[in-house]
Amino acid sequence: MMIYLDYAATAPMRQSAINAYAETAKQVFGNTQSLHDAGSAAANLLEACRRTWGSFLNARSEGIYFTGNASEGNQLAIRSLLRGRNKELREIVTTKLEHASVLTALHELEKEGYRIRYVPVDTDGILDFEQFQSLVTKQTALVVIQLVNSEMGAIQPVTKCAAYAKEKAVPLHCDIVQALGKIPVDMSQLGAASAVCSGHKIGGPKGVGIVWMDPSIHWESVYEGTTHQQGFRAGTVDMPGIVSATIAGKEAAAEQREVAEHAEELQRYLMERLPEEVLLTGNPAGKSPFIQGLLLPHVEGQWMMLECNRQQIAISTGTACKIGAGEAMSAMNAMGVEQDVARKFIRISLARNTTRQDIDAFLQVLRSSLAKSALY
Repeated sequence: MMIYLDYAATAPMRQSAINAYAETAKQVFGNTQSLHDAGSAAANLLEACRRTWGSFLNARSEGIYFTGNASEGNQLAIRSLLRGRNKELREIVTTKLEHASVLTALHELEKEGYRIRYVPVDTDGILDFEQFQSLVTKQTALVVIQLVNSEMGAIQPVTKCAAYAKEKAVPLHCDIVQALGKIPVDMSQLGAASAVCSGHKIGGPKGVGIVWMDPSIHWESVYEGTTHQQGFRAGTVDMPGIVSATIAGKEAAAEQREVAEHAEELQRYLMERLPEEVLLTGNPAGKSPFIQGLLLPHVEGQWMMLECNRQQIAISTGTACKIGAGEAMSAMNAMGVEQDVARKFIRISLARNTTRQDIDAFLQVLRSSLAKSALY
């Protein structure tokens, strides 16, 4: 059986989420926009899911919307907020550590005339707050800052950034995909105007993104004439997927503290046994313990990923695919890592199911592979 160490990419569905999906698909199949009883039952269930997400995000439930995935959620939130802003404001402040879906959206917006201003980050991947303050000006339309980086787990000072942006009357969008169920998330404390999380990262189904838009912040629909979800997203909502993701989210929120302690213990275990020549990216004291980005001494990350796969261990690398390569390279380069070194990057990511034995098996393959490659 494969040892799975790639939870930051996706997680297996919880049995409770699978059961909820099947039951909802059988029992609540109506369109939420339909006026008959089947439609009303679906609409009532959708509202109940909104309230549940609002409760564990500590956010107003009328600001909860559901999308096809978090990538779509990021793009819709960013564009909806921008459409609600003064059209003369043409600058966006962000970092180069954002998720690929955000970087892609910003690249598109740059072609449309927006100026993207990137806040520098230090060698641990944490943004320079003084530089951030200098970049947020009267011309800033939006700030986009991810809470937890998906490559090496750096946790950004989003609360501090959002508070400063708010003083300047600038909304902040936050990707909390790698945070939900792993570190405490409280939207009333975070101060973001919008946030996005994902069902499949926490044991729910793929195909469900969850977006929160602060109801007190003005935004405008990307889709003119859309009636579903107050115009935020077109199309009939996927009630089985939403209910399934909600059940997963509820469980992830409930077990967050216990699972975080487990991940911290595994992080310490890994660090104590990591070969000296392998570098851990980020500061363990200021990052998510669930994500471990490693720089290898003389082995390509892609080669190590394939070697682990041959030994039935699933890890990931920024060079595994075009989008991943762009994301990892962008993150590593922003942290001052040279391109040749960045190609030696691998990532392992942990969850409640990960054991010390899983870490031992990975380390054994890592040590033997490094020893073997040193001979050539």
